[in-house]
Amino acid sequence: MNQSKCVLNAVMLFAVSALVIGCGSGDEKEKIKAPVVQQRPAAPPKQTARAVDQLATSLSIDDRISLDENEAPRSEQQRIAILKFFNAMLHADSGVLKNMLSYGDQLELDAMIDAGLAQSMDDVSLVVLKTGNSPEGRQCVMAIYEIDMDYQVQLWYLDDSGNGISFTAAGTPPNLVDKLSGNWVRNYFDLKNKRAEIAQQEDEETSYTLAGELTSSDGNDNQQDGPGGPRGPGGPIGR
Repeated sequence: MNQSKCVLNAVMLFAVSALVIGCGSGDEKEKIKAPVVQQRPAAPPKQTARAVDQLATSLSIDDRISLDENEAPRSEQQRIAILKFFNAMLHADSGVLKNMLSYGDQLELDAMIDAGLAQSMDDVSLVVLKTGNSPEGRQCVMAIYEIDMDYQVQLWYLDDSGNGISFTAAGTPPNLVDKLSGNWVRNYFDLKNKRAEIAQQEDEETSYTLAGELTSSDGNDNQQDGPGGPRGPGGPIGR
């Protein structure tokens, strides 16, 4: 009888031991099978364009150039291009200008240099830059030149091809600075559209006045055609 109890107790102990070991093995298996959650690496912070003042200092831009932070494009590449372009214009740097001008304006640059671009730019005391878009969505930059308490305006199209940025001069009417207000770039195109509407009037004998400028309906409205008027792109070469 005692021997039977001993055998029974041994069997029960073995069964309990096997059960404990089996449960432990299951836990270990579950631990192995459980998926490991990997934390995604944090994305690097999005780079923002450097402030205009920082760029102007690092690029040694002429102090006469003024581009307000609120007027500057968001793209740092475009900010740099604008600052470099007008800095080169003020210093009549033909090498830099030729690399940044559109093909048509490059052809007129040499004539501008020969006509005294450097001397004219020496008379400029301030260049205020404003940016905006044409009605077609083309990016523009407007330069307002201060010369002996007088002001001249020039508008440029800013073309970003991805491989580089080029500038194309737009035709600018005379005495334009006296007619612009509010959003100057938008106002420029509003005035241009009004001039076009007046030029399409049928009565060729009738003259019209737009913003203080005498304009004829036959389209001869005294607008300066081509880059910067008769004297070429962008500079205050006289009125």
